[in-house]
Amino acid sequence: MTPLVSIITPAYNAERYVERALRSAVGQSYENLEILVVDDGSTDATGRVVKGIGDPRIVYIHQLNAGQGNARNHAIRRCRGEYISFLDADDFYQPTKVQKQLEFLRDRRKYKVVYSNALHVYSDRSSVFYKKRGTFRSGHLLPELLRSSYINPNTVLITREVLEKCGGFVETRFYPEEWDLWLRISLAGYEFGYLDEDVAVVEIREGSNTTLEIQPILKKNAILMFESLLPRPVKADGVLCAKDTAVRRLQFKLAVAYLVNGRRRESLAAVAQAFKRQILAYIVGGALLMLPRLLVRRLWLANQLWNSLKVRRA
Repeated sequence: MTPLVSIITPAYNAERYVERALRSAVGQSYENLEILVVDDGSTDATGRVVKGIGDPRIVYIHQLNAGQGNARNHAIRRCRGEYISFLDADDFYQPTKVQKQLEFLRDRRKYKVVYSNALHVYSDRSSVFYKKRGTFRSGHLLPELLRSSYINPNTVLITREVLEKCGGFVETRFYPEEWDLWLRISLAGYEFGYLDEDVAVVEIREGSNTTLEIQPILKKNAILMFESLLPRPVKADGVLCAKDTAVRRLQFKLAVAYLVNGRRRESLAAVAQAFKRQILAYIVGGALLMLPRLLVRRLWLANQLWNSLKVRRA
């Protein structure tokens, strides 16, 4: 039995790289696929590139620009697969991504969703690959998800059942919609399976949600997300999970993000929120504000590299 797997690709002005993504999808070792490309109101040649690939498994859908969350949800409603995989238009899969993850879920029926490793590459340093540091595991991941959104959506394979129960993506722009979904899945009691394979390559480039200019709004929306999803503490595998530490950590990161972008007054206000004791807020806030903006920016980028492990050159 070879169940249908739906690969969902939102695309906006992606003419330069969407072919690479789709070639990696149609080239999968597992062939019973449908690939839904939702063109989110592109003004370039994205549609022409997609149609030019000529694989009958590709379904091209055009919509008015509504954002990545909306585009993914549109495809979820349209797709027919028992299993669903996500692929951003500027990233690409390794050839056995779907096959290995499908085998994992079919061999371990307790899991309805599996995630794996992503290799990261900077668009201006395309010969060097990085991978997130950390110890990853299978199970109830709420404690880990309170600390960070470390599961990259390109590395996930999920059953339709989970999305039908937990819903799709939040459609607010510059919202941590993947983090929100993983939290809702975990809060619904589902365990995540972890397959220790490098299944996707993620390109970090100017204009993506990783750029420094977008960080303040992402951090603010992440705080709102925790306030909404965790109004009270819950237990996961006997561990009491509360939003307070997560929110305080995000408020401090918001302060740094403001400072990196030259918004010093807002940075100080965020520090005050992170540290309820007024004297501590003044000490930390004062120390931050004394740092030159360029130095803070370099420290921010250095921290991103520190949290990644260089794994190989192309």
